[in-house]
Amino acid sequence: MKNAGQDYFFNKKLKVHSTEPGETVTPVQKKVVASLKFYPEGGHLVKNVASKIAFEVTGIDTKEQTVNATLFNQQGEEVARLSTSHEGRGLFSFVPKEDAYYALIEGYDQRFNLPKVQPTGLVLSANNKRNDFLTVTIKSNEVGCEPYYLVTHTRGYITYASQVQMTSTRGFVKIPKPPLPAGITHITVLDKALNPVAERLAFMNPNENLKIEISPDKTNYDNRELATINLKVTDALGQPVQGSFSLSAFDQGLVQNDQPEYNIASHLLLNSDLKGHIENPSQYFINDEEAKAQLDLLMMVNGWSRFDWSDLGKSTEPAFAVETGLTLQGKLLKNNGGAAKDGRVLLINTDQEESNSPMALADEDGHFRFDNLVYYDTTQLTLQGFQRASMKNVRFRIDSTFDRLPLTNTYNTQSVFENPLRVSAYKKYAKTAIYIDSTYRRVNGITYLGDVTVVADKRKEKYRVLQSKYGEGESYLNFDEIPLVQKNGRDPFTVMLGKIPGFSLHQPSPTDRGIVTVPGAPDSLNALLTDPQYRIPRLRQGPFMGAPLIFIDNNEVTFDQVYELRATDIDYVEVYKSSSTAAFGSRGFSGAIAIYTLKGEKIFAQTPKPGMLSARLMGYHTAREFYAPAYNKENRQQYIPDQRATVFWAPMIVTNAQGEAFIQFYTPDQGSYITIDVQGISFKGKPGFSNSGFSIRSNL
Repeated sequence: MKNAGQDYFFNKKLKVHSTEPGETVTPVQKKVVASLKFYPEGGHLVKNVASKIAFEVTGIDTKEQTVNATLFNQQGEEVARLSTSHEGRGLFSFVPKEDAYYALIEGYDQRFNLPKVQPTGLVLSANNKRNDFLTVTIKSNEVGCEPYYLVTHTRGYITYASQVQMTSTRGFVKIPKPPLPAGITHITVLDKALNPVAERLAFMNPNENLKIEISPDKTNYDNRELATINLKVTDALGQPVQGSFSLSAFDQGLVQNDQPEYNIASHLLLNSDLKGHIENPSQYFINDEEAKAQLDLLMMVNGWSRFDWSDLGKSTEPAFAVETGLTLQGKLLKNNGGAAKDGRVLLINTDQEESNSPMALADEDGHFRFDNLVYYDTTQLTLQGFQRASMKNVRFRIDSTFDRLPLTNTYNTQSVFENPLRVSAYKKYAKTAIYIDSTYRRVNGITYLGDVTVVADKRKEKYRVLQSKYGEGESYLNFDEIPLVQKNGRDPFTVMLGKIPGFSLHQPSPTDRGIVTVPGAPDSLNALLTDPQYRIPRLRQGPFMGAPLIFIDNNEVTFDQVYELRATDIDYVEVYKSSSTAAFGSRGFSGAIAIYTLKGEKIFAQTPKPGMLSARLMGYHTAREFYAPAYNKENRQQYIPDQRATVFWAPMIVTNAQGEAFIQFYTPDQGSYITIDVQGISFKGKPGFSNSGFSIRSNL
């Protein structure tokens, strides 16, 4: 995908709203810059050969009006008139007899040049209007040219191949449609040396998508009632289908799907093979002549490509190799900074059960590389370097493990039409959710339910010095697992950011004085605590939440003293936020943080070993189970308000031999309509999607 460019990368638009009810975005007034681009069918314009040319107008509002343009030759003589027909795109036929042409958009003075006309070459044309055959025509201005080869392929698989005999300056091929799979077919013409010279896309839509029936066992449910959803998946002939499907259930009043046309079928069959943004892709799946014409126009514009005939016969290697695993690479250096040439690097992954550790050889410049690695989430990897028989005089410089792509069009300040009632409801929900989360300690979508027996990870616990007289807290952070580069030269609070749920740092203000004042302390100390150089820690959000109690090795201190510690001196941190704060009495209202420093041999263990580097690197994503409450007699959650916007999500539902599956989840509190969206793909690669829903009765 990288070899094809960023036009083929997956993109998703996100809408951002303020939680303030009356706040709106003021649209930025931008200067209108019109653009007109031309896309000759097959790739090139060839002199004296009739061609169909698609064009696209951008920068002008083409949804409400037709844009007209005029084509001129270099003498300023009118050659053709152009008009857009759908979403700024249009089509016209043309026989170029000169080397260059230009166009003017009605109402604009800027010239837009057509692609240069080639003196000789090939024009490819396709007719996709019939249901039984796809007709392909090859035209040239060279009489008696040699035969060409025509190949069609879909998603990398060749579906048709034939030799095309040229009669005078033309050649025809009729390709039967029934064997062609659904989706985009690439039509490619090759010369006698099998070099591609022209290409055109055509869309096949045999309407073979799956039929998914979603059947809730009720049409109306009470609050917190168990809902059972039955799925039945069949093919176009009504036969049961086995496959993998995803189900999401959400409150339609809050998380209404504004883009139902973007689904798995439109993405797999259409969007993924085309460049640029496709507006409302589902409109092209309608089986009528107008939709077919608009779809073919889309193929000519967004699917347009052109081969450089001057490069024919030249072998080119792709810039990026096929990725079959993760890559770790870097440079082995001497302590003086020079390359440790001809060294060796041993890679150790303690999370893997295999005892064999790979070894890589460094080249004369010290570069080494490990390919086809497989590890998940954030994994601790250790590198051991050798040069000759020595481990003491080498160190490492690791390359970035991922590419940073340049971001373009990251945000758009233009206002987007929204349902004002739904936006208002969502803002109200967002404020309510924040209040519930801060009251009942919901962190990252997880509600803490009181006493829970946890079986600890032995690798983590063996470093934990359980010397606290306050017991274990709700959160725990082992500083030994944090890379040295993240700790070196930093204070503990800064390192804790983003690693402890709910922990944050705030700049002090005059209103904080009453919150952070230490009882019985002199005014000079209390003034110190509002000094801007110290950011105030907090474990919860809310107007009455202040700084938590701070303990260093079981001794209570003021939070500013933590800034005097080095993060490299810390062993671990315990955080107390709920029932565990009972040990602190009323003084524990804002929680407590207990910091424990390194002691004994652990101090020396922090010193990096000669020739060794330990680093935590990001691996493949590990899927996490979506949290959903279960209301039963033993569940204490029944007293906590349930205001879920996303009610349920099941990313991997597999239907049985009868094409059936069922899912259960509990409904939330609010009375609304719950939309159920199901999308997936059969084991034979056929996509399908459907939606349904049910209502929740309001309890009066």
